[in-house]
Amino acid sequence: MRRRPSAPLVISFAALFVALGGVGYAAAQLPANSVGTAQLRNGSVGNWKLKWGAVGTRKIQTGAVGAKQVKSSQVQLRVSTACSSGAIKAIGLSGSVICTSTLPNEVGNSAPAVTLGAAATQVATESLPAGSSYLVLAYPHAVVSGTAAVRQRVEVSCTLSVPPGTGTSSTTKTLAVDLATDGYSQAGTIPLVLPVASATSAQAATVSCTDSATPSAPAPTVAVDSTLNALQTAANG
Repeated sequence: MRRRPSAPLVISFAALFVALGGVGYAAAQLPANSVGTAQLRNGSVGNWKLKWGAVGTRKIQTGAVGAKQVKSSQVQLRVSTACSSGAIKAIGLSGSVICTSTLPNEVGNSAPAVTLGAAATQVATESLPAGSSYLVLAYPHAVVSGTAAVRQRVEVSCTLSVPPGTGTSSTTKTLAVDLATDGYSQAGTIPLVLPVASATSAQAATVSCTDSATPSAPAPTVAVDSTLNALQTAANG
């Protein structure tokens, strides 16, 4: 006859069965919502344990994601500085700015043609704002007409000045044309360029022209129109 197992051996096998099967039973029978933060070991949930799209805006605490959590090569941080002068040219990933000078101020106008008289005649004028220096450019265009019976040499002189009166700075150029007896008119443009220093008050840039003819009689007819522009050259504030 076979020998029966002893009582201690039976008890040992029973304890081993409970130890091996009880844990698996307990893991499979966990009640709903029974695992919380206390049951999770720090750092135990990795990237592959998170379901794609499972973490949304409701799962992130307000203000929890900052500059250290974002990828600086893909996310633009808030602009952190300003330009003390000029304008923003570029913004760095960290929010810093690169500044550049703003475009210069420009004023100007185009004056219609006026017929010159016996004395100097104002053709165009433009007010220059105070506080900056300017490069003033004018292009008076003269059309000269005479009589068909007389050959004449006509000179048209135009002056660009800023300002008229006290502390005047100016430049003058002359256009000379020859009128034949065919009755055709002659025309030409007189380019004028004048640098103007800054002033505490507005200044007036003026173009004025005069003419002379040889022989002087009969007097020719001279009509002049002009553009007048001023480009700011001082540093921008």
